[in-house]
Amino acid sequence: MSHKHLAFASAATVAWIWMLGAIVASVVVAWRLGAAPPLFTVIWLVVPLVALVRHGDPLRIGIRAVAAAQVARASATAALAVACLTLAVEPWSRAYSALVAEARAADPADITFGWLAQFDGIGAWAGFFAVSGLVTIFAEELFFRGWLLQLLCRHMKPTLAIVIQAALFTLPQALVAVFLAPTQAAVYITVYSFAAIGLAGGYAAWRTASIWPSLVLATAFNAILTLLSTAV
Repeated sequence: MSHKHLAFASAATVAWIWMLGAIVASVVVAWRLGAAPPLFTVIWLVVPLVALVRHGDPLRIGIRAVAAAQVARASATAALAVACLTLAVEPWSRAYSALVAEARAADPADITFGWLAQFDGIGAWAGFFAVSGLVTIFAEELFFRGWLLQLLCRHMKPTLAIVIQAALFTLPQALVAVFLAPTQAAVYITVYSFAAIGLAGGYAAWRTASIWPSLVLATAFNAILTLLSTAV
């Protein structure tokens, strides 16, 4: 078997294991925490899984072997843009801090932030990091920057595809923003959801034809801002 075929088979195996594991984990964690049913997370995982079953091609959902240097370059470029946006709006809006506070106080709990609400210490943060990076954020990136972006790029110019997937990603995020003050909601929707994760993450995913840089970006973004929000 050639190196190319081995890489393709490895990517397919990773996709299968990760998606099925994430679906099971989302249900188990929701049960363990007494959290709300993770309907969106399951949808974000099931749709790419069906696409993989139908076509047998992990490239269609943004799963492919990418050189670490390429991932690092794409992630760094996107991270610089996200850092500039965050520094420009978070100090005066406190939008992400308000989001974290709402998520931790949610009843029923959220499967990601519920760890921080119900547990203390290293165990709480370990659960938060594991579920956010391996399940919830992975599901979002797989659906929007993986399956959806690849689908759109097959039918239109990349710039338009990136903008459309960012806009569609923002729609379910707006459901969370209704619990924030109007200014904070506007910042969260337009700056964080649409621009920072949607556009910057979409650009990084397009440059590498994979979800890896956008997954790194979104996971690090969420982890750092959550840590800062709880430390203040």
